[in-house]
Amino acid sequence: MGIRTTGCHHMAFVTNDMDETVKFYNGVLGFPIVVTLQLPNPDPFPGAVPGNLAGSRHYFFRISEQDTIAFFEFKDVEIPADNSLLGAGNHLAITVPSEGELQHAKTVLEDNGVKVKSELDHGFCHSIYFEDPVNKIALEFATWQHPCDVAQPFLQDPEPVPAALTAIGSEVYEQHLLQYTPDGHGGADR
Repeated sequence: MGIRTTGCHHMAFVTNDMDETVKFYNGVLGFPIVVTLQLPNPDPFPGAVPGNLAGSRHYFFRISEQDTIAFFEFKDVEIPADNSLLGAGNHLAITVPSEGELQHAKTVLEDNGVKVKSELDHGFCHSIYFEDPVNKIALEFATWQHPCDVAQPFLQDPEPVPAALTAIGSEVYEQHLLQYTPDGHGGADR
């Protein structure tokens, strides 16, 4: 039996200017910001995904009912043409509809000799990471654990870039701000 999917959870890219990225994706394209993360130092997920994520911002923009585009910010870093090793840039995350389907996907992969590199609970989603064995593309299956929409955003960056604060509104941001708790699962609490 195949793996049931419902779309693109997110495509991840890198930026060296999150404020300008927010201005374009939210301000010009109109994509709502639904997740803001400020990752702690040291890297909370060493070895799980390519690159060192320590201290980077990670923002998600809603591009459809279920799909998002995400960016890792690496300030003061010139982004090379091949940015695949900067903070897990250039990976594709595919949505699975439930925790049960995520575990089924893990079993299917392992039964077919595909190594699952890591399994992480990010608080807003639960993911497994693996690689396309033919083309070496970094892939992820993820299931949402939080609505991550305009009504219920997952906001964890305590110092969001100005454009994000303007787009979301400071009152809404404060109302939904979560506190990151590095408990080994990547979760967040109020």
